[in-house]
Amino acid sequence: MPGTGITTVSLLRPALALVATLCLLLAGQVVHSNPYDSITPRVDAKTLRDGLSLKGQWRFQPGDDLAWAAPGLADSEWGFMSVPGRWPAGGYPETGQLAWYRLTLQLDSSLWNESALSSLAVRLGKVLNAYELYAGGELVGGVGKLPPLSEVAYDKEQVFQVPASAVDETGRLVLALRVWGGKNTAVQAWSAGPALGEYTLGEYRPLLLSGFISELPGLLFCALIFAFGCYHLYLYARNRTLDTYLWFGLAALNIALYGLMLTQWKYLSDFSFLAMKKIEFGTIYLFPAIGIQLVWSLLQIPISRWLRAYQLSFVAASLMVVAVPGSDIHYHSLHLEQIWTLPILAFAPYTILREARAGNAEARTVAVGTLLFLATCINDLLIDLAHFETVRLAPAGFVAILISMAVSLANRFTNMYSALESEVAERTAELSNANELLVQMARVDHLTGLLNRRGFAEEAETETRRVFRSGKTFSLILADVDNFKQFNDKHGHVCGDHVLKRAAALLQESVRDVDCVARWGGEEFIMLLPETDAEGAAVVAEKLRQAIAGNLFEFDGSCLGITMTFGIAGHRKGEPLDTCIARADTALYHGKERGRNKVMMGNYKGLTLVN
Repeated sequence: MPGTGITTVSLLRPALALVATLCLLLAGQVVHSNPYDSITPRVDAKTLRDGLSLKGQWRFQPGDDLAWAAPGLADSEWGFMSVPGRWPAGGYPETGQLAWYRLTLQLDSSLWNESALSSLAVRLGKVLNAYELYAGGELVGGVGKLPPLSEVAYDKEQVFQVPASAVDETGRLVLALRVWGGKNTAVQAWSAGPALGEYTLGEYRPLLLSGFISELPGLLFCALIFAFGCYHLYLYARNRTLDTYLWFGLAALNIALYGLMLTQWKYLSDFSFLAMKKIEFGTIYLFPAIGIQLVWSLLQIPISRWLRAYQLSFVAASLMVVAVPGSDIHYHSLHLEQIWTLPILAFAPYTILREARAGNAEARTVAVGTLLFLATCINDLLIDLAHFETVRLAPAGFVAILISMAVSLANRFTNMYSALESEVAERTAELSNANELLVQMARVDHLTGLLNRRGFAEEAETETRRVFRSGKTFSLILADVDNFKQFNDKHGHVCGDHVLKRAAALLQESVRDVDCVARWGGEEFIMLLPETDAEGAAVVAEKLRQAIAGNLFEFDGSCLGITMTFGIAGHRKGEPLDTCIARADTALYHGKERGRNKVMMGNYKGLTLVN
């Protein structure tokens, strides 16, 4: 549909602009900081308070010799290496993947005192794959373990306090970084060296605080996404038909766990570095499988056999990377997994855009988040494949796609709720009509269509209240079909029913619209004539008697006629309705006794024969 396509393009245009902006920002992050010039960087009190960035060119020498930590070492013959920056492809296998970095700093004389030097600290970012930091020739700490212990821990950022003794009498501070790149397989896969993060000289407490603040958004992100996932799993637990909420909840929990593994908060746990890395790799390998299930469920598209097999391959990869001991499986599988993910990164957007063009409302919403997610995936692939020094944006991409899917789910829920409201309103109207019909059926005689005794009683009660307010009176007429039993005996009950319907129709046609005619029971009928006294009712009854007596009808080849006897009673002020009916019934009885086809009126003087 052309109109649908135009709508989709208009919806995707802002997303494409965001992707382009993101790519420009990423390109800007690739540029390294300006290297230090040949002059030794000087550190004064203000610079120390603000924090001096140590990013730039450090002296660099492959190999390993603990004497290289000495501050008096002549390193002018050494080369330079950018910090942060990775080693060349393959690293330095000839030196056991060991190398040293050195940086000399000159502290201003105002800092040559015990209080200033006691707060001196260095913050180091992520170094692949283990290192030791020396200050003034003294070992101040490290991350992981260098050979022969050989334990990698490349994801940990650390703040090290520099002892005052590390600064010589001239204010010179020499920092030496001893780096082990890890096994040859690790260096070949990911390279080595100070790769990412902040490298800063400053005061100890502010550096700790800045590290805490920088990691706080990551923790809040994980907590929010985790709560998001738990909420949707709760909704699924309440209604098992909402399978999309199940996959959405699982995807959110998976992303929250992966995001936590990217923060420094994970080191608060007792898990080993290897265990945490297996959790990280397991979640990222599993996400495409959950993502496929979520997107196809959201779009309400069946998953084909080949796509199901492709989906299960990610589940198998996730189990494998967790189950296989050691970290070599990480180095060997990551690039393969990233390449294996490329088909779904292309096919999923194609499917989403195709469904959006077809008018699928959920697809239009998800398309925006998918494009943003793809941009962050490209960024992270550049980090791993091309070693670009940018910030990993996968968590932000996950948030974008989760938000878009949450909006889509909210839209679906709103539509379901609106449809449910409409259905409830429709059902309520049907129920109301059915109730009205039942009430009507309870008040109406099914044979004649007139009010039954219950319906007449309700109408008479209303009229009685009106009379009480207005002071005007009304009259009652009781009528009975003469010799009705003969019709049943001679012609059958079908004839009797026909007679009753005929009599009811004649009575209804011969009175006013405001008059109430009802079947009182058997072959008896009752009429209420508002604002009519007994004499007026007698005139009406006589007209009815004559009309009925003169009306002949045919039934089963026979010409038949009927007569009726009428008893009249005018209602007296304050008199109960039952009393008035009883007087009309007495008049009817005496009319029968006097030969039938009579109109008899009952009043306070007695009974009066009208005809």
